[in-house]
Amino acid sequence: MKIVISNMVCDRCVIVIGDILQKHNIHDYEISMGYINFIEQISSHQLDELKFDLVKVGFEIVEAKVEKIIESIKATLINHLNNLQNGDNIKMSHFITQHISYDYSYLSDIFSKTENKTIEKYFIELRIDKAKELLKYSNRDISTVAYQLGYSSPQHFASQFKQYIGITPKEFRKLHVIT
Repeated sequence: MKIVISNMVCDRCVIVIGDILQKHNIHDYEISMGYINFIEQISSHQLDELKFDLVKVGFEIVEAKVEKIIESIKATLINHLNNLQNGDNIKMSHFITQHISYDYSYLSDIFSKTENKTIEKYFIELRIDKAKELLKYSNRDISTVAYQLGYSSPQHFASQFKQYIGITPKEFRKLHVIT
């Protein structure tokens, strides 16, 4: 049985959910971004308890088909961003359709209607958030950050960053220097 979990955004989320599963003596599972795949069936009582504990820490089991697809897209985009940081340069739409068994135009349509933004805009926001984190907490130069996040050039990155944040990456870093 595979369930979709909303609000999983990082590896720490996977750890937290693993701890909750252990607390409920559930051991045969695989967790990935946005999913728990139970190797052995769990009881409805265990599932209810799991739902309760997940909600307490900000997660939710998604049951509606469209919501499952949307959460799958979001989880896949986070995985894609992580892969970009590891040097993978696969096109976003191709990455999504490799991991979600629907036509990209269908996924794009339901995502836009549900989230009131395109998949591309959502992904840009993810990249900008990651860029802010890297600019605040790492010593990587701006060009390295740009390429690490899959931008074609530092200029494209700086332009998009300024469009979304209102200041350049260099100005952002100066404002957030930790002394």
